[in-house]
Amino acid sequence: MSYKHPVPEQKARYVQDKFDEIAANYDSFNDLITQGQHRKWKNLMVDRLPLEGKRTGLDLCCGTGDIALRILRRLDKDSRIIGADFSNRMLNIARHRLSRARKNPHALEPVLINTDAMSLPFGEGTFDFITIGYGLRNVSDLKKCLEELYRVMAPGGVLVTLDTGQVRPRLLRSMADYYMFRIVPRIGRMLQPGQEMYSYLPHSTLDYPHQDELGRMFSEAGFVDIELKEFLFGASVIHLARKSA
Repeated sequence: MSYKHPVPEQKARYVQDKFDEIAANYDSFNDLITQGQHRKWKNLMVDRLPLEGKRTGLDLCCGTGDIALRILRRLDKDSRIIGADFSNRMLNIARHRLSRARKNPHALEPVLINTDAMSLPFGEGTFDFITIGYGLRNVSDLKKCLEELYRVMAPGGVLVTLDTGQVRPRLLRSMADYYMFRIVPRIGRMLQPGQEMYSYLPHSTLDYPHQDELGRMFSEAGFVDIELKEFLFGASVIHLARKSA
């Protein structure tokens, strides 16, 4: 099947429509292509968050609520998690799973909204922490998105992101590329025949910054104390950044 990557001005609408189309299969797809390891990485993300005391957090590009659910179960009394995405079908799945699986009677009811990552409907300094799992690659303007995240984060707040990275050992890079561009789309099309979004996902890594460059972009947006943790020789990466107190 031939694939044509969306041009920048079409990317936002394309991604929104296509994530709606694959929403029902998205979690199964992630399990298959990572052999379930994305679940461990998401747990590590949440381990780095400041969840003690009264907190307000944002899970941006929340998708089916996989990360928001992990946060919800650990929040203290009177704390809240807000999930934001621009795929309504993803949000519907998140809404169902969060309402069913909510086990912490003290945390406030989670809020889920449809919004644009480049124009967040929140005031300055709203959030004590922000998470983004596999979402930064899909925004239409990465620099503007990071500036928005910095704006809505409270002083002393923490940003933790999880996304693909570039394999560092040169000898392993070609193997990783073969898996990403040849095997991953086939796995997706086994779940959902004819769906080109599974070709978009590997191609979206081509114009996504190397993890070192992304760290520099966090710094340019104003964040400090930037850390990264790599998995599978850099194929998947957690970034952590803070806003100065």
